[in-house]
Amino acid sequence: MFKRWTLLLFLFTLYSCGSSDTDRQRNATEGSGRLPVVYVANYPLQYFAERIAGPVVEIKFPAGDTGDPAYWQPTPEDITGMQASGLIVLNGASYEQWIENVSLPASKIVETAKGFEERWIPLEGSMTHSHGLEGEHEHGGTAFTTWLDFNLAAEQARTLRDGLISRFPDHASFFEDNYARLEKELMEMDAAFETVINQFPDTPVVFSHPVYQYFQRRYGVHGKSVHWEPDAIPDENMWKECDIMLSEHRARWMLWEQEPVPETARRLDDRGILCAVLDPCGNRPETGDFMEVMNRNLSTLKQVYSR
Repeated sequence: MFKRWTLLLFLFTLYSCGSSDTDRQRNATEGSGRLPVVYVANYPLQYFAERIAGPVVEIKFPAGDTGDPAYWQPTPEDITGMQASGLIVLNGASYEQWIENVSLPASKIVETAKGFEERWIPLEGSMTHSHGLEGEHEHGGTAFTTWLDFNLAAEQARTLRDGLISRFPDHASFFEDNYARLEKELMEMDAAFETVINQFPDTPVVFSHPVYQYFQRRYGVHGKSVHWEPDAIPDENMWKECDIMLSEHRARWMLWEQEPVPETARRLDDRGILCAVLDPCGNRPETGDFMEVMNRNLSTLKQVYSR
């Protein structure tokens, strides 16, 4: 009898260990709560995925723990997670600089900007600069903040919706209904931006950083760009270049991704230039969500385009 119980206990333990391994593998694929996992490359895509898929999937945004997701590099664990996931949602337009160095199943990848590739904005040459603690990075190839044109943002969300439907067809109507509401809000925001800027479309502005190309093209902004960082004071050569530009482009406002350091703001104020934040929202905002940030941006634009 003792031997029989010992054998039963051994078999039970063996089965339990096997089940745990299976469960761990399943959880790696499906995520906590056994939901399908969807990886996203930046915050706008996370927001769109949350709005469209809601509680149907588990959304993972590993680059959100870094500064700028455009310069994120995945860990081996991130790559393993993406390989085991249900869907991998990319921005495209040269946003994901890491994509060429990893092996991912093409059948799971949705590149949301691919459908309007002919409208990508090429960059002339490249420029290396520093993003604070992230170190040096190079801008080159294609402008990638596509979502700052809300028409393109809606197309990206639509492509995401289609990818979700293809991968999880049982929830197609749920995805379609949620996308319809999101698209309506994006188009309302698009109209609001256009209305504000079209009041005084010749108003000159300066962009602190070359990330507003799609915004500038869509809304006809009369702007020129420098290449400054909000957490660093420009050197004297950069100030001289700015002064030369301002002698021809008589702007009263410089639009920033984040608040600049006080010394930079003071020296701009001495030149008659006011600072305002127009947040591209590539990463999770400290407060609010994507639409709330864009509403704050709209308030900024109302201030800039008032007389």
